Amino acid sequence: MVGIASGDRPVSNPCLTTRALCEHLFVTSQGSSYSRFRRALDTRSAPLALASAAELRFVSLTDALELCLLLCEREPRRYERAALRWHGRYCREVEGVSLDEGQAVLALLAALRGSRRRSVAASLAELFDRRQLHRASEVLVRWARDEG
Repeated sequence: MVGIASGDRPVSNPCLTTRALCEHLFVTSQGSSYSRFRRALDTRSAPLALASAAELRFVSLTDALELCLLLCEREPRRYERAALRWHGRYCREVEGVSLDEGQAVLALLAALRGSRRRSVAASLAELFDRRQLHRASEVLVRWARDEG
């Protein structure tokens, strides 16, 4: 809905009138959706992380990776589908991903479920560092350390 503010200019928020200007967003006592999502990831609560991610308009590639890793750890039955979706995003959103790189990333994501997850995570983190995806690399390194 579009409202009218002073000067008859359309505004996207009808709260923005000359009488009353909304100065801040109101959030629940638990905080914003993203804060709840981060808290769920930090406390390793897969159900809460999935629910709060569903409330978000956008989840970054790195945050989605962190959610995948949480599922790998806490809800392995859901990991495969999440990893496939993440891989698709990686191939679309990271510029210049070759077929070989895409295959390697997918194979490493699958191997994270195995007994050599630390070395697999290190390999994937190294690939991400070469791609300048440093935050994603840090997420993997931290996950491998905490999992060990």
